[in-house]
Amino acid sequence: MQLKRPASPAVRGVGLLDALIGLALLSVGMLALAGFQTRMVVQTTEAQTRAVAMQFANELLSTALVDPDNLDCYSLPATGTCTSAAARDSTNLWGARVAQGLPAPVSVRAVLDGTELSVVIDWAARGGPDPFRLQVVTDVQ
Repeated sequence: MQLKRPASPAVRGVGLLDALIGLALLSVGMLALAGFQTRMVVQTTEAQTRAVAMQFANELLSTALVDPDNLDCYSLPATGTCTSAAARDSTNLWGARVAQGLPAPVSVRAVLDGTELSVVIDWAARGGPDPFRLQVVTDVQ
């Protein structure tokens, strides 16, 4: 039968030190994962906002393509001579919905140059200094 010697004072606590180092490494890894998740949420939100802006722009362009007789009515701010009050009201309501659907401040322009309709939507980036801009152009004939 062999008797175990008690550990020397220099060896005591090594297991505790290993556990503390393991906890520190785990904590750093968990913080990195939390930061990564935060960035992913921000990127997903920005992508969703860009998709909403694209849907708004496509809505106005599609409306203008369907109603080429009233092209002057689909400019924002209003320019030219609009002969259809319904088309002008539709365009104004569209501009108001864009302003409500995107992060403020929002700037909306629809410019008609001959038969070319250009829609420009600017909106604020959440948590960022640079604004976003979407510009879509189509030839309406």
